[in-house]
This record gives sequence, C-alpha cells and structure tokens, in this order.
Amino acid sequence: MKTFEVVVVGGGPIGCRVAYLTSKNGWKTLLIEEHKQVGKPVHCTGKIYVKAFKEFELPKESIVNEVKGAYFYSPNNFSFKISKSKIDSYIVDREIFDLKMVEKAVDAGTHLMMETKCYDLTKNVDGYVLRSKYKNEKIELKAKIVVDAEGWNPILSKKLGLYEETTYLKGLQYEMLDVDLNNEKFVEVYFGKQFFPGFFGWIVPVRDGKARVGLCINPKYTSSPPSYYLRKALKDHPIISRKTRKAKIVKIFGGIIPIHRFPRKSFVGRFILVGDSAGHVKSTTGGGLYFGLKAATIAGEVICECLEKNMKNLGLYKKKWKIWEKELKFTSFARKILDEFSDKELNKVLRLIGEDKKFLSKIEDKCSSQNQSQVFRLMITNPNLMLKFSRYFPKFFNLILREKAYMFS
Repeated sequence: MKTFEVVVVGGGPIGCRVAYLTSKNGWKTLLIEEHKQVGKPVHCTGKIYVKAFKEFELPKESIVNEVKGAYFYSPNNFSFKISKSKIDSYIVDREIFDLKMVEKAVDAGTHLMMETKCYDLTKNVDGYVLRSKYKNEKIELKAKIVVDAEGWNPILSKKLGLYEETTYLKGLQYEMLDVDLNNEKFVEVYFGKQFFPGFFGWIVPVRDGKARVGLCINPKYTSSPPSYYLRKALKDHPIISRKTRKAKIVKIFGGIIPIHRFPRKSFVGRFILVGDSAGHVKSTTGGGLYFGLKAATIAGEVICECLEKNMKNLGLYKKKWKIWEKELKFTSFARKILDEFSDKELNKVLRLIGEDKKFLSKIEDKCSSQNQSQVFRLMITNPNLMLKFSRYFPKFFNLILREKAYMFS
C-alpha cells in the first residue's frame, strides 16, 4: 500500500494549489484526478479577479483577455455600465490554466495519478485508507491527511456525513466566433426569468473575435434544460439574438454549480474540504475560483504547520477561513433576494441603481467584482437609494435591514 502524508482528491485548480503548497514545503503529496486529461472537460467561464494572479501565483500564459467592467441588462432591456479605471478581471483559457496549475504542483514534487477515482475511505490511527480505482484496477492508498477537492459532487464528504443538500445550478456556454460586442473589455450580463430562470445570462469577450455566450438556470424554477434556454436566447432574446445573428459556435461546454452550500464542518479529524466541495462559491455569480484558491492556500499552510508541529492544529483552517466565509454567506443572502424579485420588480431595481450616477461612480471607485458586499455597504449608506427601496419594495427593504445588522455585527 502506497503511503503519503497528504492526498488531495481532485486535480482542478483548487486541489492543485493545496498540493503545490504541501509539496513545496517537503511533504509527500499525492494529487488524484479522475479524468484522462487535465483541464477537460471545461466547466467554467474563466473570469478571474485580477489580484488573484499575484496573490496565488497563477499562470499568466492562460490569459486571453482582460476586462474593466460590465454592462447590465434588465428584463425589459434597460442597461447601464460599470467601468473601472483599471483592469478588474482576466479571462483565461481554462484548459491551459488547469494544465499549468498541475505542472506547477508536479514541479514542486507532487505525485500525480490520472484516471483515478476514490470511492471510499476509512479512518485509522495514522489517518485514512482511501479505496480507489485506477483505470480498472482497485487500489488502496494511505494518507495522514486527506483534502477533498472533488468539486460539486463530493463522494468522500458524503461517506463522512459532511455532505449538505444544496441548490445546484445547471450551466451551458457556447464559445462563438463573430459575436457583435459592445466592447471587448466589458462583459455583458442579462437578467429575466423568461430566458434565464433563477440566474442570468452572459456574453464574455475572448480574443480573436470570440466570445463566450452562456447562461445558468435553477431547476427549482423550470424543468427544461439549459440547452433549451440558450437556444431560445440566441433565437428570441431582443439583444442577444441580434448580437449572435452572424456568429458561429466553436466550442460547447457546461457544468453544475453548487450554491447556498455551507457544510456543518469544513474539516473533521484529518479530512479537509476545499472548493466546490466546501461551498466556496459565490451564490450571486456562481464564481468559485478566487474563494476556492483562498481556502486552498489557508488549507495548505495549516496542513504544513500540522505536519510539522501538531495534528490538532487543523482547527486553524476553520478559524482562518471564517472571515472569508462571511462574504460567501452574504452572496447567498443576496441571491435569495434576487430570486424573490419578479421581472417587473427587477426592472425597477436595476433602473433605480442604473440612473443613480453618483452611486455608480462610487461602485467604480471603491468596489471590485470579487467583494460584492462592498456594493451592499454603499447601498445601505445611500439615503436616497434606501428611501426609494423602502417606498417601492417594503418587504425587501426589511430583509436588507436584517442583512445590515448581520454584516456589521
């Protein structure tokens, strides 16, 4: 039986980050990935906050575009723009991004097993025994510490009773050539239950005349698949259909996104959850890379400290993550409010925000796409905007006041 100090299950960027940190510090680490190829299949739009590249030493060769802001479209097609003075996010090629993350971990000393699926584990005195299948061969692996970076459907967390039922979004995206863009430095975000029930649609510019056109839907609000709604948007949406009239589909990819997921425990014994497995996803946008990488960094540092000093210190992971978890809980609250709005109400909300030029200017100056609670803080300190909210949306205003108490507690 092969023995490792750390076994990371899941070879996506989050798992790679943990493996890189533990390997770099000299701990024998195994990274397990179930697929044949790194970075495939692609599940992500690939928009990453600009500061993440320096903070987590991310591969710049994966960057295919840089964006400064976004256009927002209400259900009745009223629009406004938020424009940053500097680059806010990079758009990446996820195949290249994932491959470089794996290469970096391996270069640091990580052992890599592809086409390997972990299906069970048992606890022993020294850690865990992982029962896995490598291709068609059953194998057992021994680890002092196990990191669950499996993604949206974490098998091992279920085995340990850490799994929480949650909301799953279904996403689909076409990479298209010759899309008519507003500006290649701005993403476009579209709202409306007719085309995007339970979430929103987007156009994300890529280089060489390409753009990623996609959407997510919440199955709670529809029994139809995302393919139905994406075809419908390309054909009938008054703006998207015009922009994609001459466009050609180059790639198709999609995936499942867990939102509102907050496991009872982020670790138990010597078992740690990170990334989608742990619900490190913004419920407002479905984005999980920044917060997943943040959690992976904390996990990697804590694991190294535990292996060097005291295994009981794994509890530091929960303590250090708590400040970041608060932001994700805010996005969960915000998503629930957005889901409650009818299209008619959302038209009013977006118009109130879009027509308040001073408020938009403050967002551009003081906020980032990554920390969305900053926008909320600006909103609740804007008397004019709050007065209008209390007048038009009293039930939502009460919810906002409740969240205000939570955010500042």
